Amino acid sequence: MRNVIISGAAGFIGNAVVRQLISQGVSVVAVVKPETTMSEDAFRLNGLNIPVIECDLKEMEKLPRLIDGRNYDVFYQFAWDGLSKEALLNYKTQIDNITWTMKSIEAAAALNCKKYIGAGSYTQMELLYQKGRFFTEDRHKYYRVAQLASETMGRAVAKELGIQFLWPIIINVYGEGEIAPRLVNNMIKNLLERRHQAFSHGNQMYDFLHIKDAAKAFCLIGEKGIEKSQYIIGSGKAKPLKDYLEIIRNIVAPEMQLGLGELEFHGLEMTREMLDISSLVNDTGFTPAVTFEAGIKRTFEWIKKEDNRILDE
Repeated sequence: MRNVIISGAAGFIGNAVVRQLISQGVSVVAVVKPETTMSEDAFRLNGLNIPVIECDLKEMEKLPRLIDGRNYDVFYQFAWDGLSKEALLNYKTQIDNITWTMKSIEAAAALNCKKYIGAGSYTQMELLYQKGRFFTEDRHKYYRVAQLASETMGRAVAKELGIQFLWPIIINVYGEGEIAPRLVNNMIKNLLERRHQAFSHGNQMYDFLHIKDAAKAFCLIGEKGIEKSQYIIGSGKAKPLKDYLEIIRNIVAPEMQLGLGELEFHGLEMTREMLDISSLVNDTGFTPAVTFEAGIKRTFEWIKKEDNRILDE
């Protein structure tokens, strides 16, 4: 793997993959949405001495005209519109993402990329089970459908165009560089401010993977991933959510009480089998290097910085 294109290169995971590939000597073309340099994600582009192409997700068909060369090994697609709370509840935006994903596959094929790698979400897995198909009131109700449709249709479109298609499923990625109010990031900030937090019973199985390991996983999939395999992006060490929450609390603010059992859990309880990363390990040799405890300490220190918009290489 020598030349790659990464769409969504200013995002949390996409940017980490950019930096990991650069460290491995891979030539990277970064694709970001227009005016990214004026957005809250701009800090992630600091220090990157690579081509940065501005292209709106809605206009992915223009990408082949914006990028020089036609000899790329992998096209990574991390860009997805409508991830804010309000936009998640806009079914039109989520449906549009399916079309934009298909356009990105067509762009990848036009650029002679050999492999297309998307970024699926564990929420789409819920639709494979009867209980999950009845989740019609939560905030992911449209997003999970669009994700599953993008994978299913994307696989078919890629087949027609003669490009390999892989759709790894991301479970929970955390770490330095995350600014969205997701579980780990939000919990650390609330603990720092000594705010009480309510949770479900926490008995449901969970898995978390540090951003550095997630980036390595995606890089390995780009290099060694097999189209017929389904990859789970996780640590392979799933355990009850409450165990993770207690580790975070013990590191950040051990005197704080957790509001376990104060909220009712409505989601699909994942099993260890659903979180299994054997395919990823067997096909690529992936081995997580950052323990959850070490990762939380690193994330905690990054969040505490007065100016935490600096990313270590």
